[in-house]
Amino acid sequence: MPSGLNKPLFVQIQEHIAEMILSIELAPDTKIQSEREFSEELGVSRMTVRRALTELVSEGLLERRHGSGTYVARPRVTYESHELVDNVKAMRNRNLAIASQLIEFSEIAASRRLAEQLDVEIGHPLYRVVMLRLANRVPVILERGFFSCSRCPELEEWDLEKNSLFDLLIKVYQANPVRVSQTVEAVSANETIAKQLRVEEGFPLIMLSRTLYSSESGKPIEYSQDFLRSDFARIHMDTRLD
Repeated sequence: MPSGLNKPLFVQIQEHIAEMILSIELAPDTKIQSEREFSEELGVSRMTVRRALTELVSEGLLERRHGSGTYVARPRVTYESHELVDNVKAMRNRNLAIASQLIEFSEIAASRRLAEQLDVEIGHPLYRVVMLRLANRVPVILERGFFSCSRCPELEEWDLEKNSLFDLLIKVYQANPVRVSQTVEAVSANETIAKQLRVEEGFPLIMLSRTLYSSESGKPIEYSQDFLRSDFARIHMDTRLD
């Protein structure tokens, strides 16, 4: 490990490991040495090594996996916030190998919360659509969408694993989305979502709640909650300050 004048030991170790990661000497998903092994190899205390590794975890270069060890993190995909109305298109634009699985398609009665989000009466029939999006064979996004049956009639006739829901709204239902309201939250995977995304229960996720509005009626045409794996995606927002 090259020495760094006037740099604390933990910073030197941190920079040394970061360089190995950024030069692909340590590839994504590679399990790195334990704190004890680093300590013995470099002749420093385990506390110094732990601090260096903790900094690299904070930077997103490493990730700790419970009961398994510390691994080189997969590179995250950066999304612009406006792209997230259509996850399929956003992933395709990044040359990812995309696959979709329909987890659930059902008709439900609108609860008070869903009725408010979609501007319908309580009890109004809604389609509930749950889709799993895979990138390079890894499940990365779980989508839960709700659509008014009267605004999107016969949605069940379409193959939703082969057709983008966003494209159907435009081309079939002439919705012409004109506005989107989005909220981003950090959440933990519950047991059901963890199984669907193949992560541990409690795994950190990004939850994007979205309401999409039609230019024709001005009414909501979709309310959805998307759960993105935090080791896959990050969201970039660029806001003009007037």
